Amino acid sequence: MEFSSLFDSLATGWGDEILVWAVAAVAGSICLIAVVNVLDMFLDNNEMG
Repeated sequence: MEFSSLFDSLATGWGDEILVWAVAAVAGSICLIAVVNVLDMFLDNNEMG
């Protein structure tokens, strides 16, 4: 199977939906990691003082 035919089949409606959900999952993961890092820094600062 060639990549062009694979991308053509993914370019349908469900392919677009999968792409949107994949981008949303990546963005959500990045936000979750950022929140955890901020909380970790906040807790570390409280322990020192």
